[in-house]
Amino acid sequence: MSESPFSSKDVIEIQIANQRSRTAVRAVRRADRQLLWQLLFDTAEEALKFATSCRASEQPITAHKACELAG
Repeated sequence: MSESPFSSKDVIEIQIANQRSRTAVRAVRRADRQLLWQLLFDTAEEALKFATSCRASEQPITAHKACELAG
């Protein structure tokens, strides 16, 4: 079993925000507000669907995993 890069104290927020003419989905560490990753989507609907799947995940979504999920 591989170790997670996140400690049990890390709380990761998944945020949705406007980014110019696109919609961003971001993972931010709550403790220090560090941006961990960000993906841009053409529509808010796509971003919401992706963010919902990230929030439903049992494991933290790493940048690598986010890219895989986004396709």
